Amino acid sequence: MKPLKSQIKIDAIKMIEASNESIFAALHEKYKTIGGDISPMQQNQLEEAQENLVHTFTEQVFQNIDFTKVNLEELDKDELMELAYSLDWNGGWDADEEGQHPMTKDELIEAITNLINEL
Repeated sequence: MKPLKSQIKIDAIKMIEASNESIFAALHEKYKTIGGDISPMQQNQLEEAQENLVHTFTEQVFQNIDFTKVNLEELDKDELMELAYSLDWNGGWDADEEGQHPMTKDELIEAITNLINEL
C-alpha cells in the first residue's frame, strides 16, 4: 500500500464508477426501463459529482493515514516528492540555488519523517 493521494484517487475513481454502474443497473432493473440513455447534461452532472466525491474521499482517507506505520524506503523519489508536497512540505528537491545539490532519497525521507513527527 502506497499512502499517496494519487493512488487513493485512482482507487476512489474505480470504486465510485463501479458503484455508479451498480446503482444504475439496479434502478433500471427495478423500474424495468427500456434503455439506459443519459443526456449530455446528466453526464456532466454525474462527472462533476464523481469528481467531488473522489476529492472528498481522497482527502479524508489521506488525512487519516498513520504515517508512523509507513515504510518510506518502499517509495521511489517521485513518490516521496508527492508525499512530501501532500504533507505541505516546502523544501527544495532540485538544485534551486547555485551550488546547491539535489536532495538524496535519504535526506528526503528524513525531511518527510520530520514532517510526520510534527503532525
